[in-house]
Amino acid sequence: MWHRRFPLIPSRADGLVWLLLLLLPACHSTSAPAIAPGVYHHQLYLTQGPWAINILEIDLSEAREAGLDLRTARADLAHGNLEKTSALAANAVAAINGDFFYRDEPVLRTAGLQVRQGQLLQLPQKRSVFALNAQGRPSIEVFHFEAGLIRAPDQILPINALNRRPAANGLSLYTQFGPGYVDSSRAQIGYLLEPLGSRRLANDTVTARVAQVLPVNANLGLADGQWLVSAGVNYLNNTPLAPGDTVRLFCLLPPTLQPLREGIGGGPRLVRDGEVSIEFEQEGLGRKFVDERHPRTAIGYAENQEVLFLVTVDGRQPGYSEGMTLPELADFLCCKLAEYANSGANAYQALNLDGGGSTTMVIHQQVVNRPSDETGERPVANALLVVDTTAAL
Repeated sequence: MWHRRFPLIPSRADGLVWLLLLLLPACHSTSAPAIAPGVYHHQLYLTQGPWAINILEIDLSEAREAGLDLRTARADLAHGNLEKTSALAANAVAAINGDFFYRDEPVLRTAGLQVRQGQLLQLPQKRSVFALNAQGRPSIEVFHFEAGLIRAPDQILPINALNRRPAANGLSLYTQFGPGYVDSSRAQIGYLLEPLGSRRLANDTVTARVAQVLPVNANLGLADGQWLVSAGVNYLNNTPLAPGDTVRLFCLLPPTLQPLREGIGGGPRLVRDGEVSIEFEQEGLGRKFVDERHPRTAIGYAENQEVLFLVTVDGRQPGYSEGMTLPELADFLCCKLAEYANSGANAYQALNLDGGGSTTMVIHQQVVNRPSDETGERPVANALLVVDTTAAL
């Protein structure tokens, strides 16, 4: 086996250039230049795949000291629109594509949780999520959703949906990130809430005032920080609220106890506690998805939780890069990554993200991998960005 770092991925028309690269003597270097403080870009070519691999290695402490941070971004899914990773990362230092997505007419939804700067954009499903808590510490978990309105210690109204119509006998929470057309016309009643303090809902509890009680057929246009709690047509309204009432709104995401600042879904988990652990059955994914080679995107972090890895593997391009199975990807992350990383660390926890034609890595507005679609970069639902918080975004 040998590997080579290469400055740029050649286009499909540059086959001769690529052939010349392969014929050059093999080199082995464990350092990569910084593209920003604490952020290093590795490009590898491993011939046994063959695999073209891009790695962003982030020293979280060094990056934070320089004002860099991680943010999730999302396309305008409420109106059925996707965007390319490079567009979502227009003002970012670097980015990778994020979660799987599906169409839930007439809107698009991500397959799992998304949190952006403490705001809950999408509920978790039974799949793993990469998240950062309020202190910027990473985790990978399968989160659950527990929400409700607290009017008094003995008066808790459970909420079981987010940005979708409530069950006939249930409550749903609408935020500014929900479909723009939604109103309370199909609900028995709706409570428009305005925060009295913090607006961050991801694994937290906030205090709010009932601004309006919306009648049937009332139009809805939620502003930043406004929420609507909407009741289904058969909901038994035993604890009615009135304008001016104060309530507490909680949206918890166990098993974690700390508020979340950022989160992006994927699946399945690939590495648990430094060992390969491809948890596809628990997360509802099929064996074929695991065992076939495809372009892949993944995220992982070292045991000390201070080094983060964002990884793409090109695929579906015979003779250039074949893509990886999930066992191959997991083995690379937990057992071989240290050979190429500046930190000398492997991924202690790791998660698969959306792959295939969606696999994309962007650095300073340039796509540095080679997406598999003939048309080039594919529009996606969301992305994970490395941003400079000292600059205007």
